[in-house]
Amino acid sequence: MSEDPEDPQDPQGPEDAAEQEEPAGLSYGEPFDSGFALAERHQLTPDLPAALAVYGELLAVAESFEDSPDVRLLRGHLLSDIGTVQLAATDLPGAALSIGRSLDLVRGIASVPMGPNGRQLWLEVLLKTLLARSELLRRTGQFDEAQEAMDEATALLSEFRDPEGLRTAEIGLSRVHLLMGRSAWGAAEELASALLAEAPLIQPYLLDCLGVVCASTVRFEQAEDYFAHAEEAYLTLGHHAGRQQVLSHRAYAALQAGDLDRAEELYAEAAEIFERQGRAEDLAVCEQARAAIAAHRGDAAGAAALTASSLARFQQVGAAVAAADTMLLGARHAYERGDVDEMKRLAQGARDVYQERGVYERCAQVDLMLARTLEDNLNRTDHGVHERTSIAGALSLALPAALTLEAARYDFATAHARSQWLQLADEAMRLVFRLALRSNDQGLIFELVEHRCAGASLALSRTPTTDRATAVFPDAAMRTYAPDDDAPLTLGGIAAEAAASVGLRVAPPPKIVMSAEPDGRTALQEYVQAAEFRYHRRIVSEEEVPFCPPTP
Repeated sequence: MSEDPEDPQDPQGPEDAAEQEEPAGLSYGEPFDSGFALAERHQLTPDLPAALAVYGELLAVAESFEDSPDVRLLRGHLLSDIGTVQLAATDLPGAALSIGRSLDLVRGIASVPMGPNGRQLWLEVLLKTLLARSELLRRTGQFDEAQEAMDEATALLSEFRDPEGLRTAEIGLSRVHLLMGRSAWGAAEELASALLAEAPLIQPYLLDCLGVVCASTVRFEQAEDYFAHAEEAYLTLGHHAGRQQVLSHRAYAALQAGDLDRAEELYAEAAEIFERQGRAEDLAVCEQARAAIAAHRGDAAGAAALTASSLARFQQVGAAVAAADTMLLGARHAYERGDVDEMKRLAQGARDVYQERGVYERCAQVDLMLARTLEDNLNRTDHGVHERTSIAGALSLALPAALTLEAARYDFATAHARSQWLQLADEAMRLVFRLALRSNDQGLIFELVEHRCAGASLALSRTPTTDRATAVFPDAAMRTYAPDDDAPLTLGGIAAEAAASVGLRVAPPPKIVMSAEPDGRTALQEYVQAAEFRYHRRIVSEEEVPFCPPTP
């Protein structure tokens, strides 16, 4: 959920500290040169309304000039900077308009003849606008589109003179943020660590990212060390906005560590700052986390009020996935207080967003919640001759969702992350078994047991499916991944040994062939197919093992 800052909401990207320093020798003349410098100082303070006011005045001057390619580039440059500040102020709809207008202007002069310096300036503006667009798309949950914008920016680097490596570093940082947004902690950590040595210009941002990665993978002392170094680096730069963001990330780390008192204190402090600065999205993240803390402490009214406020703010700024996370949190609260109709309304609204944005594990969580309400209804109401149909409906939701939540744990190599998903999957499977027993479907119960037991022997290594070398993350904190499209997920040595020590399976189970006939039925076949279709993930491996009936 969004109280997890998987992708830190940087109030300003590194461009705010360095990007406004235009290429050597560039001058638009007055009032633009001094205006750019003044707006940069406002951004570092941060005084974002003042920065927007300066850019707005400059844009008004630029729009009074007679139209020409040079004037269009200047307008595009100013609109790009306005969009960047709007991103920092969490005005995502405003940023979308400004960035879109900027790209139209800048791309519109691509075919105009330019000298070497003019071409470099055009590339500079296009690059930073594409990075701003990638950031915008990521923060609105459009990860694939964000990747496309980043790839377009990367393709421009080959002809862009970047002696200090700033733009290259910014693209690297954007990739780190996108990986974190997808919860690909291992890949994000690997890339951020590599950039840390190569890109000193973005060091504070990378340190902050690494702190969030460590907090998300239960390495709290290491996280605090990164946060301390990030804060020191921001202080050296006079970058107060960055220091404020570190504060909210420390709150997140405290929440992950279970230190609710410290988390609440830090979130309240961060919320006060964000509210004063009008940063609605960052404030909504704080409120969402505080709602979870209030619910944990049994303060239903406080949790509901904070959840409603967080949801309204996320919807206001267009952060669709974050808003859906808040709706899901509200649905859980409604379920706990017995308001089933409100729970269904919020859950379905969240699911629609998750489905649209491809966040399929969350879809499974919603379906599981809805299946619980069907079970509750079965417990409270006599369904008579329709009971079997009602149970079948509940199973059609619960079983594919449970299989998916169980499969999701194979994406993570840390014991903590896997145990969180395993706990959720076990809870889901308990619901499935209750429904299966209620249906008295002996065949289904038998197949459930076979599937749960399948593949329990650990395969700590595998035969590569290709001749090329395959790298797996050796660190127990890293996320697993498939080295090629058809290979099963793998764990590195430390993670595999740790899993083996407690008897955990480290890859999806094989298919259990229930019939000796060719193309015979496999265990839970229709439910596995439904899960793979509905949630877009592998549930079982391609390996098939025959069912062995008990020996008389």
